[in-house]
Amino acid sequence: MKKKLLKGSILSASLLVASGPAINANIPQIAAAFPDIPLATIELLSTIPSLFLMLSVLMSSFIANKLGIKRTIMIGLGLVMVCGFMPALINNFYLIVVSRALLGFGIGLFNSLLVILANYFYEGHERTAFYGLQASCEGIGGMIITFIAGQLININWQAPFYSYLLAVPVFFLFLFFVPKIENTTINKKESHREKQQLKSYFPLVKYVILVFIIAIFYMTMGIKTTPIIIEGGYGDASDSSLVLLLVGFGSMISGFIFGKVYKVLKKNTLIIAILLIAFSLFLIGVANNVMISYVGGFLIGFGFRLFLPYLVNSVNRLDIPNKGLATSLILVGYNLGVAITPYVSLLLQQLPFLDNLVYLLYFEAFVIVVMVIVIIFRNMLIKNN
Repeated sequence: MKKKLLKGSILSASLLVASGPAINANIPQIAAAFPDIPLATIELLSTIPSLFLMLSVLMSSFIANKLGIKRTIMIGLGLVMVCGFMPALINNFYLIVVSRALLGFGIGLFNSLLVILANYFYEGHERTAFYGLQASCEGIGGMIITFIAGQLININWQAPFYSYLLAVPVFFLFLFFVPKIENTTINKKESHREKQQLKSYFPLVKYVILVFIIAIFYMTMGIKTTPIIIEGGYGDASDSSLVLLLVGFGSMISGFIFGKVYKVLKKNTLIIAILLIAFSLFLIGVANNVMISYVGGFLIGFGFRLFLPYLVNSVNRLDIPNKGLATSLILVGYNLGVAITPYVSLLLQQLPFLDNLVYLLYFEAFVIVVMVIVIIFRNMLIKNN
């Protein structure tokens, strides 16, 4: 029973990891409430949590060494609990930006530390499966918060932020059922790994670049689906919210089966995952009714939550000294990509052949397909040598 409570409590914290984009469908209403603020700056509310998440991910190990792993995670959960719903109570745009930044900082404090807990409590295939469960819970949490936000969106632009009160029970579950872990125990494991021969950091660099690019394309779908549906005349913000909800549902399903999928597909898991993301972008682009958009949303969530745990698992299999830092760098690559997505999209749309949002999704799908071809060709060369 204690083991189940432990696992459930660690996984409950993962429910909040993907909560930053949950208010994406609310962007048009927020823009209407603050007409003097540029749209790209309004969209920053969706992505600035990832920017500060990136900063705190890099700091989390240092802070945990000073304060302890559990205490650091509790501080992060507390920030999410308070700052997540704060915009529901204030009407100043710049204070809302600060609260969103602190939300991201809080998530970053515990994001990579949850992987360290997984490495500490589990080994072998059980650990690989646990990575998938963490990804699944990220999807479930994103889905729940997005669903609640979508239901509240018709009240006013502030109401969706109450969805972040999900952090309250998570905070107390972690407080009561996750034991305090001595840092010396973790450090002993890490020092043992550091004695292993260092082969190369080059695979890690490749993974960071890959997750950075894919995160931009994934987040483009998140912030552009609402205007695409509305401009296409076949849905409204509530329909877009349901698309984002299905992203979370797809993430949940793929996370649950990740361990089994990886056992069968091995390295091909990566190719299948990013091809699903490309196909999803294409589907949302060609959609002329919300049902097709729903399918695209589900598939991109499914593909991305195969992709991210695959990278985390691969990084923790690399022969490098500091697995915690390596995982943090993967998360930094992801969150940096997410944070700059509005500006990358704005830059790409300056190109004459990408002046339409739909063409932007087509272009990103094409780039992913080219990347897959390069990966397959490279794997064939390595196999033949």
